[in-house]
Amino acid sequence: MSKAITFLAFFISFLSLEAQEKRTNLTGKTVLDSLAIPDVHIINQNTSSGTITNTNGFFEIPVQVGDTLFYSHLKYIDKYIVITDKVISTKKLNIPLEEKTVVLKEIVLEKQQSIFYQDPEILPNNGIVINAKTLNLPYANIITKEDKSLLKFSSGAAINLASLINLINGNAKREKQLKEMALEDTELKKVRDYFTDDFFITDLKIEKIYINQFLNDCIDKNIIRVFKRENKLDVLNLLMRESKLFPKRIVEEELYLTNQ
Repeated sequence: MSKAITFLAFFISFLSLEAQEKRTNLTGKTVLDSLAIPDVHIINQNTSSGTITNTNGFFEIPVQVGDTLFYSHLKYIDKYIVITDKVISTKKLNIPLEEKTVVLKEIVLEKQQSIFYQDPEILPNNGIVINAKTLNLPYANIITKEDKSLLKFSSGAAINLASLINLINGNAKREKQLKEMALEDTELKKVRDYFTDDFFITDLKIEKIYINQFLNDCIDKNIIRVFKRENKLDVLNLLMRESKLFPKRIVEEELYLTNQ
C-alpha cells in the first residue's frame, strides 16, 4: 500500500514537472497610450513565478494556456490577463494599463484668511511680536520733541498745529500703505494658491510657517508683476532661484536677533 502511494506521488510530481516544462516564454510590453511603462510587477498566479518590466516596458515570463497573469503598479490599475492560444501566438503582445484616479474626501472651506494670517497651532501665543524694540533698531527708543506751537481759533480752542498736520499726513500715508499692502496680499495669495503649499514644501524645501515670509521677500524681485504676465515659467524660475537664497536669509536674521 505504501509503495502504491509513493508511486502515485512520484507520478503526480512527474506530471507537474512535465507541465512546467511545456510552458513557453511569453514576451510583451506594458504601455499607456503607446508609451512604455517600466517597473510593472507581473505574477503568474498559477506558478507564483514573476518578473518586472524593464525601462522600455518589456517583459518575459513562462506561461501556458489557462495561466493567469497579474499586472501591478503603484500608479496604474491592477490588471489580469488569462493566457489563451491567441495570446501565446501573438508575437508582440502589448498590455495597456490605465492610470489610477485618486478621489479626495470632501473638504469644507472656512472663512478666507489673509496671507499674513498666523496659525495659532503653529505659532502659539499669537505669534512673534516684531517691532522696532524687539529688533533693537537704533530709533526704537527715540522720543520726538513735541512742538509747543499752538494754533488758536476765535472760539478760544487751541490745537497743536504740527500734530494736526502730522495727523492728516499720517492718516493719508497709512491709508495708502494699507491699500498697497492689501493689494499685495491679494496678489501673493493668488501665487500661493496657484502653486499650492505642497509645491513650496516639497519642491522648494520651504517650511509651511515660512511660505508667507518667502513670498513677501519675493516682492522686491517683482514677483507680482511677473505673475501678472501669465508666463508661469518665469514665475517658477524666480521662485526656484529665490528659494536657494531664502534659507540663508532666515539664518542671518536669527543670528542677528541672537547677537542683539
